[in-house]
Order: sequence, then structure tokens, then C-alpha cells
Amino acid sequence: MKGKPRRPRRRSRRPPGEQQIIVAFQKAARPLLPVELHQFLNLTPTQTGAVDQIVEQLVARGNLISLKGGRFGLAEEMNLVVGDLIVHPDGYGFVTPESGGQDIYLTGPNLKEAWHGDRVVVRIEGRRGRRREGRVIRILERKVREVIGLLNLTGDLYYVKPEEERFLFDLIIVPEGLAGAQTGDMVRARVTNYPTAHLNPQGEIIEVLGAVEDAAVQTRLVILKFGLPDAFPPDVLAEARKVPAKIAPEVLEGRLDLRDLPLVTIDGESARDFDDGVCVVKKPGGHFTLYVAIADVAHYVAPGSAMDQEARMRGNSVYFPQRAVHMLPERLSTDICSLRPDTDRLAVAAILEYDRRGVLKRSKFARVVVHNHARLTYRLVQRLLAEKDRRLRDQYRPFLKMLRWMEELCGLLRERRGERGSLLMSIPEAEVVLDERGWPVDVLRVDHFVSHQIIEEFMIAANEAVAAYLGEPSLFRVHERPDPAKLAAFRVYLKSLDFSLPKEAGRDPRVLKEFLEEVRQTPLAPMVQLMLLRSLKQARYAGENLGHYGLASDWYTHFTSPIRRYPDLQIHRMLLARLAGKKPPFSLKPEDLEAQASHLSKRERAGIEAEREMLSRMQVRCLAHRVGESFTGRITGVNAFGFFVSLNELYAEGLVRLVDLPDDYYRYQEAQQRLVGRRTRRTFRLGDEVAVKVAHVDLKRRHVNLILEDREADEESYPD
Repeated sequence: MKGKPRRPRRRSRRPPGEQQIIVAFQKAARPLLPVELHQFLNLTPTQTGAVDQIVEQLVARGNLISLKGGRFGLAEEMNLVVGDLIVHPDGYGFVTPESGGQDIYLTGPNLKEAWHGDRVVVRIEGRRGRRREGRVIRILERKVREVIGLLNLTGDLYYVKPEEERFLFDLIIVPEGLAGAQTGDMVRARVTNYPTAHLNPQGEIIEVLGAVEDAAVQTRLVILKFGLPDAFPPDVLAEARKVPAKIAPEVLEGRLDLRDLPLVTIDGESARDFDDGVCVVKKPGGHFTLYVAIADVAHYVAPGSAMDQEARMRGNSVYFPQRAVHMLPERLSTDICSLRPDTDRLAVAAILEYDRRGVLKRSKFARVVVHNHARLTYRLVQRLLAEKDRRLRDQYRPFLKMLRWMEELCGLLRERRGERGSLLMSIPEAEVVLDERGWPVDVLRVDHFVSHQIIEEFMIAANEAVAAYLGEPSLFRVHERPDPAKLAAFRVYLKSLDFSLPKEAGRDPRVLKEFLEEVRQTPLAPMVQLMLLRSLKQARYAGENLGHYGLASDWYTHFTSPIRRYPDLQIHRMLLARLAGKKPPFSLKPEDLEAQASHLSKRERAGIEAEREMLSRMQVRCLAHRVGESFTGRITGVNAFGFFVSLNELYAEGLVRLVDLPDDYYRYQEAQQRLVGRRTRRTFRLGDEVAVKVAHVDLKRRHVNLILEDREADEESYPD
């Protein structure tokens, strides 16, 4: 007997994906209700829930817009743009479209209830000249969750004045949300209610930072503002505590013993950790052997460990005048891994052999054990080599011959770099001098000594050698050719200084290098170099080898600072794996390398910006105590409202405003980058030396107003 015929099994269709839903809206050519979308896609009842969920995701991302009446429409078809809002302290803003293209300008009223940093939907409502203008119609995401600022009291109303000037609203704090804070304290507050058309945002204090005049509070402000991870998680600290402080005998097996080499470290006066030690041996016939020993962090930090994951997330250490935010716990960064003086340490060495002209002949890499025979500083080496300080030379006599060899090899390496077109720029750095409270009493301009050049050349040499040895795939430090538009603007700037930059400079760094050699003979060299740096692209990490334009290097990476830079630690792991004939402990797929490089570049930029802001805070606070004092300086920027002056006696700058030039009416000539008096024809142009006095310092906005000490104008008599 035959059984009953089986019913055919119904195949369940998969619900449409995002792209199919967007195509459906495009074909409909109008906004749709959910039920209309269901019908248009011919959905089964079991599919509608999944599609509605995808629609919600598309609305959250800004691809679709929720309209009145329950309909949804394509943002691109309704003249709408999604992007992050950037607010200017003067009350207007810009939105950078996520899809790319020109920023959209928003007037103050058109910001509506949006805050700086919000992800918003903007309707484009017209143009003013070449600039698109718009209005915020929806806030998709509130990215600001916390506000840092000064607690104030007006009447019986407490509020936080945001430290970030681009937050245009004060944050109201209810009395029960004070958390013990007193008026005048710097605080960190959580936003509980965002601004509306009629009400300020509200919040509650979650951390009392302390008095605004406390130097440690200023550092903490910058750390919080840039989202730097400060305290280490307990599991990371626990892991660091387990690292043995002493080197066990079995660890030395298989390592090259270089402890008898007179290895030294050369760093700044306030260096907190020592990544690199160097030694040079000159052989008969004029050949050199350079030893660059780098802390073997990879021995102590295992891939995937808690310390490793935290270090990768941080990306790098960040250094402030008062303290550092380390990539690794201090037990490792300033002690166990650091090449401290008179101490044996594990290291990875690049051993580079050069001929008498400084041409690299052989390179070797090895895990080693070293001994730091002396902790030297840049100033100390400068006094030994250039100033020939007799007392110091007696004290450091065992190292004098090697230091002279270092100076000689450094000169040869710079010559070879110069021949290939490497930009041999020397940009002064700032050194903040603190008092016992941690407040700045001076900001010194530190020029590059020959001692700086020695370390710079040796580190470049090691980085290039390792990069060439590893080849591809790898992590690279790249510097792409200049953007033609920025280089054209730099050329116009140079023309205002009566310099002419050859057109070939954008293609051939040797041409740019030769130009800089000519400029170096003039007093304008520091300013031209600074403007050139602003015109060049930023160096970054990349998963493919794009070369390094500034160094004119075909192969370049970062190998020399694994204590403070995560890319260097990864390069160590790659190098050690290659030496052991193994695979690296991380993926070498191009997409994975590029993702890692992108993350590390972002962390680097955050650290650099934080360090710059801290320096700016130190500079203005130093000048705040010098109101009324006189300085000399050079004009480094000219615009329609005045000119900026970089001071000679203090590494800082200020603005001479047009309104503070009472002797004449001045016209701004942009092409020539100068201000010209209508009556006197007196000119202020880039590079001019001027005498100024500090008139006013705005600590909150970090503005320094200068006035001219103008004997020329004082002595001039007005015509009858």
C-alpha cells in the first residue's frame, strides 16, 4: 500500500539585505511607509521583522531618514547629508559629509540643539559663493558623554563652564549632583540631559579634579580631553608584577654577549626611559662598526597578553613636562626594559658595518645582552665634543675617542643622506623648565646639537637596515610625496620672502634639499623649514611600502623605540621570528596590516596633539607672569587682523593685533604676506625682526596679545 504523497517542502527565502532595501527605495523614487516597502519587496510575514530592523539600522547610519507620517526616504534624494559637526568657538559650525565632498557651513541659529562632535543630518539650503550652507534637521548620535570644565555658581545655580570652547552651552549641575565639588574646582561631569531649544544641558559631577591653578590638574585636563588611557587595568599591573627583575642565567643562552662594548645612551636631560644604546668602533683603514642596541621588550611582553593588548590599544607613550602616560607599566618602561646606566639589559641589536665613506657594507641582527656604561645627555655630549669642556673631558675621558668616532660617522651618514636628497632639517624643540610646584618658569628653545644628529643618524640607519632586511609584507613608516596644492601654496609663501622654489621639488626631494641648503644661510631658515613641514604630508604607518619622501628612503620602518611605540614592538617580533625561522605572531595579510597601521597612526596623532596642547598651556602660563616684559622676535604669520611674532628669548609666540597699531591704517596684502600703512607706507612682513611687549594673556583661550615697542612710531610726528 502506497503511503500518502508528501507535501513539497517550502523553501524559506532569506530576507532582503541592506543593498536590496536601498535599491527598492531608489526604484520607488519616493518615500515609503513600512507596509509599502513590505509590498514592494514582496515579503512574507516572517521577513517583515528582519527588514524593519535593517531599516532602523539604515536610519541610525543616516542612509535613510525617518519622516513625519511614518515614512522613510533616502537621504541622498532629499538634499540631506550625514556627518560629524565641528563647532567654532565663535558660534558657527561645519559638517564634514561621511560620503566625502566639501564641508557644509552652518550659521549659529542653524546648529539648532546640536553640540560639537554630534553626528547629524543636515539639509543643504543654498550656497554663499562657493560654500554650501545647511541646517541641522536631526541628531543621529550624541558623541559627547562627558564635559570637563570649571564649576561656577550664579545665585543658587551651579554650572560647569566647559574647558572646550567649542561647547557653546554651560552644563547645569543640580545640587545633588555636585559630588562634593566646590566652586572654582575643575571637574569632570556626565551629561544627563542634552540641550534643547529653551534649556541648557544638565549633568552631574563624576570626578573632582582640583584647583585650576594646580599643575597636575592641567595635565589631567589634557589627558581627559584627548581620551588618553591613563591608569592601567588591574590585570595588566598584575601581569607586570610577575615579570622578574633579574636576568636569569638560562635567558642568556643563545644571546650574543656585548657587555664589554662601551655602549652608552644619549638622551634629553629629563628622559624617563631609555630605548636605545649606541657604540661605534673604528677599524684600521677607516671602516666603522655601528652597534645600535634596542630594549628587548618582546622578551617580556607576550603577544596577546594583557600587557600586549593594553599596549596595542594605547599605541604609544605620551610625554608631558610633569609626567608621562606610558604605553607599558612603569615597572617595565622605566626599569626592567629600560637600558639604565651601569646595568645589564636584554636587547636586540643592529650591527652595521660601513666603509670609510659611510656606505653600508654589511648588516647583522641578533638578540643580545648589553651593559650601559654611561647615561649621557645631548648637552653633555655637546660640551664634550664642540665646547671641549676641560673638566668634563677629564671626567668622561674613557668615552672621548668613541664619541669622536660617532661624530665622524654621523657626518659621513649625513653626507650620504644628503646626496640622495634627504631633507636635513633642524627644527628647534621646546624644553619646559618647572619650579618645585610643577609650574613653568621658562620655555627654552633647544636647537639641534651635533649630539642630536648623532642619535638621529644612527636611529635612521638602524630603521632602514631592519626595513630592508624584512622586506614585504611588513609594517612601514611612510611619507608620501607632497600634495601639489599645498606645495603651490608654499611656493606662494616663499615668493613673499623673495625665494623661488623650483617646480621639480614635488617630484625630486634632492631639488627641495638643495633649496633648503640655500635658505639655511639666511636668518629665515627656521621659519621656512617650519612652513615646509606644514606643507608636507604627515608621516604615518602603513601596511605597504610607499617609501619615505622626507628621508628619500626606499625602505623605512620604526624599530628603535619599542618601550614607547607599539609599531616598533611589532617590528621586533617580525625580526626575531625571521631570525628564528618562524612566522610572526600576527597576521601579515595586507588588510590586517593596514588596519593595524591605521589604528597606530591615529593613536600617534592623538598623542602628538595632546603634547602640543600641553606645551601651549605651559607657554601661556609662563608668559602670564611676564606681562609688561619686553622681548624681541620674528614675524612668523601675517593676516587681516594682525601678525604673529615668535619670541627669541622664550619659545613661545603671540599676536600683535591690527587695532594695537595706532600710528596708521594698515592694509593686508595677502599675496605678499604683509601689512602696509596707508599713510606712512610702513610695512610688516614675514621674517621681519620686531621688539614687542607682553600686553595681555588669556589663559583660558591660550591667547597672548603683544604690542610693539615702537620707537620708530613714537618718534614720528604727524603732518599738520
